[in-house]
Amino acid sequence: MSDPTAPSIGYDQFGEWYDDYRRDTLEPAAQLAMTLLQRELDDLLSDRDLARINNIAGRVKSKRRAWRKLQRYEVSSVDQIAHVVDDLVGLRITCTNLRDLEMVQAALDSLPHRPRAKRPLALDPTTERDYVDAPKDSGYRGWHVNLVVLLGRTPVTCELQIRTLLQDSWGELTHEDTYSKAGELPPLVEILSKRMADLLATLDDIAEDLRTELDRIDEAVVAETGGTAQPDADATISGVAADAADLLLDRWRSLDRPVELASLAWALQKEFGAEVSDDWFGHGSFKRFLRHVVPDGEISTGRQAYLLPAAGAEPADAPAEPDDIDAASAAVDDIPDEARRLRRIDRGFPLVDATEWSRIYIVLADAWAEIGARPPTTRMLNQLTRSARDRAAATGEPISRRHLDYVAKAVLADVDEPLPAARIGDAFVESTLQRMADVRIIEPDDAHRRAAVARWLLA
Repeated sequence: MSDPTAPSIGYDQFGEWYDDYRRDTLEPAAQLAMTLLQRELDDLLSDRDLARINNIAGRVKSKRRAWRKLQRYEVSSVDQIAHVVDDLVGLRITCTNLRDLEMVQAALDSLPHRPRAKRPLALDPTTERDYVDAPKDSGYRGWHVNLVVLLGRTPVTCELQIRTLLQDSWGELTHEDTYSKAGELPPLVEILSKRMADLLATLDDIAEDLRTELDRIDEAVVAETGGTAQPDADATISGVAADAADLLLDRWRSLDRPVELASLAWALQKEFGAEVSDDWFGHGSFKRFLRHVVPDGEISTGRQAYLLPAAGAEPADAPAEPDDIDAASAAVDDIPDEARRLRRIDRGFPLVDATEWSRIYIVLADAWAEIGARPPTTRMLNQLTRSARDRAAATGEPISRRHLDYVAKAVLADVDEPLPAARIGDAFVESTLQRMADVRIIEPDDAHRRAAVARWLLA
């Protein structure tokens, strides 16, 4: 008996269509999508963050695999194929570990939801599949979402997969031999595949713990630790120290937005070797060395230290289009320019419609009340944001875990007792306004602009 859902077109007809479509559309679209994706990440991520992306690759699904997948759908014309098989073009980003995967996710939040001539690469948020938090039965882990690239006037869907190195290793070891095969696999193969995936996931968790400790060391690198003696401000810097000083001065003079001190320190270590951080050319800390070679530079206060642009430098323009809301929302765009400028500095800062904030505060408050008072550890934060995300999903209106994570981290930095939604909102407003003041987006006494941001965050 024939499969009623199988396509009514034959393989020969499909093959003729595929060869032409691959040559004229799929291959150019794959190349364009990779170029635009790399360009977006280059613009949104620091050199330090980009170094944690190991690879960006693309492929066009082969004719035989596309035909096999097409058997799942009922199509009566070749014109329907590209609408039902959404991974004819596949893109893959491989990151070092889980935190880097989330970093790329946050960067992709800035893509529009529909492609346009000025921004021909878009992200369809309704297609997000999170197999990191909810692995497939096979053990597969990764984060998937569909991108749409505008090839001329033709929108072409591309499936993007983001994996850690270890998740990608599992995929490479098992893809052709397990979950890509049609039909059921022998039980032993499924068991071994799942065991391998769970083992690699454990290693990913260990790598994440290692990353946390290394980040702590990075923070110590830029902190003013050690003795209190200051080098003579008029002392001559020579040799490697002079080259490092020139690099910092050139970077400061070219700044159009604040840059994290940790990122600058990383750049010096990359250029001159990690050993420079032993004493930072006799200054004891990176911050002291920076102050010595850039005496007119201003360093922000607050938990995250930034080197601010030189006085009179032209600020970076805020994006002309809304980032995290689609074109349909543009007509009622209520995202303040100050928020867009903060996003250009802090790439994790959410740009969402004003009504989304109250939902974020409510689900965080409900999840926090259930968890109870606990020290604000990484484990507690993960439990809180997962629970809040699941509560939002249960309502039929999901909320990005990255947005929940951002708000929770800002609030938990100063509070460890559960708060109601209103107080979470107030605490987040206070934290956000302070950061905007730290990086010279809003002056502390500019009541009008501060009120506009507060209204957006507390809508």
